[in-house]
Amino acid sequence: MIDSSKLYSVPKDVVEDIVMKESRHPYYSVVLDRAKIMNSWFQAEYDEYTAISSTVFSDKSYIIAQSTIESNDEYKERLARMKLFPLEQKFFSAQQRIYDENNVNRSYPQNKDFWMYKESNFDDAGCSITEFYRDKVLFVKEVLGFGAVVTDLMMDGEGNPVTDTDGNVVPYNFVVRPHEIWNFEVKQGILTLLVTRQMYYDIHNVKKHKWTAYTPEYICVYTEENGIKKKTLEIPNPFGEVPATLLKGQTDANSSFIVGKPRRYSLKGMYLAASELFYDLKKGSELFGHPIPVLTDSIVRSLAGVADDDQYDSRTIKEGVGMAIIIPDEQQIPNNMLYQADMQGLQHLRDVIFGDLMSLIFLMAQVRDKSIVKSNVSGSSKRFDNVDEQGLLASTAMDMEMVEMQVLKRMAKVRDEDPMDYNVTYSKHYDLSSAAEIFSDITEGMQYHVLPLPLLKKLTGEYMRKRSMPQEDIQAVMDHFDEFGIPRTSGDLKNLIDILPQEELQRQAELGIDLNSEQ
Repeated sequence: MIDSSKLYSVPKDVVEDIVMKESRHPYYSVVLDRAKIMNSWFQAEYDEYTAISSTVFSDKSYIIAQSTIESNDEYKERLARMKLFPLEQKFFSAQQRIYDENNVNRSYPQNKDFWMYKESNFDDAGCSITEFYRDKVLFVKEVLGFGAVVTDLMMDGEGNPVTDTDGNVVPYNFVVRPHEIWNFEVKQGILTLLVTRQMYYDIHNVKKHKWTAYTPEYICVYTEENGIKKKTLEIPNPFGEVPATLLKGQTDANSSFIVGKPRRYSLKGMYLAASELFYDLKKGSELFGHPIPVLTDSIVRSLAGVADDDQYDSRTIKEGVGMAIIIPDEQQIPNNMLYQADMQGLQHLRDVIFGDLMSLIFLMAQVRDKSIVKSNVSGSSKRFDNVDEQGLLASTAMDMEMVEMQVLKRMAKVRDEDPMDYNVTYSKHYDLSSAAEIFSDITEGMQYHVLPLPLLKKLTGEYMRKRSMPQEDIQAVMDHFDEFGIPRTSGDLKNLIDILPQEELQRQAELGIDLNSEQ
């Protein structure tokens, strides 16, 4: 471990100058614009209900440009009718599988009771560790593309650190979004300065801003009200480093790898192409999927409420009658004017062009597309639920393992515990099998004596993980396999079962009964 407080010193007058002049880091506008675009795609499914005034969200006009041949009214109509395709939310939900399927193992060699408590009260809002990383950290990192996890200490009303029963301080964490990172500095791979600006409302519902400057030596806090900043706190940094881990969705070569960008930012053009194509298909279905009526001039006037001697334009007819072919009263209606378009062209668009575009998007997002598009004369039924996200999950798991490892070791270090003893492991291999399928593979392999020890260990570990068994029990079983090998007799099997706690076996038995009753 490196004590960066002895290597990189940031003068206090420099920090105060940054805060007072509100000096932003050079990539601020870039990361904020990217975050706005990707958050708009993420909110696509709920764009009618989203607060447009959000700092990191823009309405659809931010993405959908007005055509040069499109009037303002036509543009507004297109914005109202065109839905952004919710692909970003789908990919994010796929990444959340890491936490939903018990794929994270955390090792606490010391003070296990305290760390179990922290797992259920991990951040400043009282969220569990799973909620914190799955819903907050992952969203900022993967969707917004840039942010930070900051660690702080619980303080009492007099400004003193809160301690546990052993006298150790109690750290907690919170997430900083891209627009809240006002300035930062990295030297030789070490974060040496972080300045954040966060908005909050006081008890009287007055909007205020809190500025916090972190350096390896000290931490300064400023409050801002009505544009006036005042330093309210300055303390030595108990962490000995800037207590933050930067979140980067994807490394950005254009900014010399200092800031990140949303992982799928390069797909935004394809997202728009999919949205435009689906919008055009919808309009095409409305236009060609139904016959266009042929009406005489007098009938059109009557339906539209236009007097016989008045002039009318296409907009009047469109609003009063809808789409129609108008002929003079004296002309006989020919049979071929009741036009029903051939649906073959639209069918081709749906099944081929749209399908190819979706497959290309999934390919570039590092997933295998198993989606299908079902079509019929009444519309299109879309399913994009069956995607195997192996590459996406593996790359995300590697990044999140590194982030969580840094946070955990920082928390252990400030509590005067040995950070090297603490470990976090994310599973890098995912399968879509259920626990029952894995158990069937184990029993059949044991029955026919075709299951080698390495495969037995892997399948057993996956089975126990999917049954949400404690990591200590999983490790005990793995150690038993290493020492005694594959169980060959009923006695060997009993010895294996005996190493597991009886209460855990009882819980698993009750869980099995519940599952069977549901089936």
